[in-house]
Amino acid sequence: MIHCEQDLLANLIELSPKNARHKFRQCIFEAWDWKCAYCDKELNKDTATIDHILPKFKGGHNVKSNMICSCSKCNRLKGSNLLGNWYNPTYKFYQEERLDKIKQWMDQDSSIKILSPDNVTPHITNDFYIGWVAS
Repeated sequence: MIHCEQDLLANLIELSPKNARHKFRQCIFEAWDWKCAYCDKELNKDTATIDHILPKFKGGHNVKSNMICSCSKCNRLKGSNLLGNWYNPTYKFYQEERLDKIKQWMDQDSSIKILSPDNVTPHITNDFYIGWVAS
C-alpha cells in the first residue's frame, strides 16, 4: 500500500517506474472506493480516471493530495477549471459532503521531506526497503 510519495519513491527501488506509477494510481482509486469524487458514480479499472484538483495547466502537481478518482465525464467537464469555479451548487451532482471530503483530501500532508545526507544514517527497515534515520 502506498500512503505517500515517499512510499512511491521507495517502491521505485523494487518496481519499474511504470509499475510504481500504476500502484500509486491504484491506491488513489482504492482511497476513493472506486467512486467518482464529484458525482459518486461507481467506477472500475476501465472507467476510472485521475483528475488533478488544481489543474497542471494552472500549476497543479502530481502529488496525491492533488489527484482524485474521477469518472471520465466529470473529468472532461471540469477540464482546466478550478475546483470552486466548477464544483459548486450549480453542478448537477454537487454535494456539500463530497466537497468537504475533497477539501480534506487536499489538506493531507503530501510533501516529500528530503533529509540532509550529513544528518542521516542508512538502515534496513525490512527485507525490501532501505530507510534513513535522522542522526
